[in-house]
Amino acid sequence: MEDSIVLTDILRNKILTSGKITFSDFMTTVLYHPAYGYYFSKKIKIGKRGDYYTSSSVHPIFGELICKQLEEMWRITGGKEFAIVEMGAGDGTLCHDILKCAKRECPAFYEFLRYLIVEENTSMKEVQRKRLHENGLVNNQVLWSDYSDPLFNKGVTGCFLSNELVDAFPVHIVEKRGGELKEVYVDFHEDTFTEVVDSPTLPEIGRYFDRLGIALEEGQRAEVNLKAIEWMRWVARSLKKGFVITIDYGYPAEELYAPYRRDGTLLCYYKHKVVKDPFIDLGEQDMTAHVNFTALMMTGEEEGLKTAGMTDQMHFLFGLGIGERIEAIGLNRPAGSEALQERLTIKNLIMPGRMGNIFKVLIQYKGLAEIPELSGLKKDPFIS
Repeated sequence: MEDSIVLTDILRNKILTSGKITFSDFMTTVLYHPAYGYYFSKKIKIGKRGDYYTSSSVHPIFGELICKQLEEMWRITGGKEFAIVEMGAGDGTLCHDILKCAKRECPAFYEFLRYLIVEENTSMKEVQRKRLHENGLVNNQVLWSDYSDPLFNKGVTGCFLSNELVDAFPVHIVEKRGGELKEVYVDFHEDTFTEVVDSPTLPEIGRYFDRLGIALEEGQRAEVNLKAIEWMRWVARSLKKGFVITIDYGYPAEELYAPYRRDGTLLCYYKHKVVKDPFIDLGEQDMTAHVNFTALMMTGEEEGLKTAGMTDQMHFLFGLGIGERIEAIGLNRPAGSEALQERLTIKNLIMPGRMGNIFKVLIQYKGLAEIPELSGLKKDPFIS
């Protein structure tokens, strides 16, 4: 908890010196402070001993099926050099599973691919390198980079991939009061962080909802993820030919900002429990907000990306053959509880009400003459 105490002091001193700060600034410090932020700490975040599970941490089949989709994309783009650019690679599990599958099942694809990990967290780079090195997957095909790399100015042929990245971007919080859009700020009073509302700091906040054709109701709160728009522009401009796969939890704008979501979607996670108070355990708990997929699609289209489709994770994985793979488990080994347990574990990825429809998959493309037919976007006839 020492980091939490230091972060509290950093934020308190900043507010007492310069006045209230936006929630986006508060969230940026709590999550991304280079010494004490949640994502920069060495605390275990993913898995049973962490605060949450990701799809890639559930079972390797997730990465294997994404590999299948990437191999199909490679063929669509011409079957030559192909770069996978993973942004926010976490502990490297997804990268490991994709490369291992490509090496084993798609040798022609593996020969042509480069894997670029965009990572600005030095400690996470070491975790990723260690995982790949231990499994013989570190070679001249795997590179680490960041958003400032001149390589992206030239344009990449391949696929930009992210899994649960955008939900962790800092957000502004707004609330409709007296018919006007107000922004929520963080202040410090009587030894406690408190909320105050005032006029929005940036004109982009008001234009954000105008652009979407969304009008909040009186008293309704919502998150504005300007960082996601900035990120989507960078991705679109960095892709010369190929695809963008964005996997995250969220909704189209009309559903995300529906009146029944009066309190917004910001939540914290600590040891697999949902926490609604963002002002406690600073740097010890994760903090996220649901993704506005309409904003990603609109921004992409403005920058030359076209939308191939959007589906939920259940349909995406069924289109790539997860049903057949589940059925095949245990066929070549004695029947028993081990195979049953593996099937049950995998089903967490596709269960309605859980990862199956909470997570969405948005696929965009650029530089192709025709609308691509992708297996992950095919509606499975057995799933309603």
